[in-house]
Amino acid sequence: MRANRDNVYLGRQPIFDRRQNLVAYELLYRSAGQNTAQVTDDAGATAEVIRRGFRQIGINTVLGECAGFLNVDAEMLFSRHIDALPVDRLVLELLETVEIDNAIVERCRQLKQRGFRLALDDVSAYSACYEPLFDLVDVIKIDLPLLDEVALARLVSQLEPYRGKLLAEKVESLGRLRECMNLGFQLFQGFVLARPSILTA
Repeated sequence: MRANRDNVYLGRQPIFDRRQNLVAYELLYRSAGQNTAQVTDDAGATAEVIRRGFRQIGINTVLGECAGFLNVDAEMLFSRHIDALPVDRLVLELLETVEIDNAIVERCRQLKQRGFRLALDDVSAYSACYEPLFDLVDVIKIDLPLLDEVALARLVSQLEPYRGKLLAEKVESLGRLRECMNLGFQLFQGFVLARPSILTA
């Protein structure tokens, strides 16, 4: 895809359920027509995704009937940009860089009360500091490359008491897909299923 300074670029990676139905897209910042991005400012990248995806391309064009997973860091979580987002279309995905404290937990409770769905990104180990959020979030995204078969089974067992759906991310082989299916994962995302695509306007 040829880059043009007037073009608007937005990446999106499909998320599937156990029957391989497309149910959501993770929305990704793209600085040009390349299917990669160098992100040094998470809040700025998310603000650009909002601007490009929802204001310039259009949310119905971007998502269709699906939900959209939007990456948010601590700065974005408290930003005014959140207040303008459609609660019924989006899942706010807390990046692994967010340091969990009382203010973060309380903000997440407020957003849940407003109707937002929440997800935890790149979970690779059980930690007590996450327990208040495990009780709140709708989706827990498990970072597969950081876990071998034994560690993954142990983590799934530790997360069993919580209601959040388990999403296997970075699924890059059929073997890992079958492993996650057998462990009861409900959602799946990765190159073995579909690579990110780019929308442009």
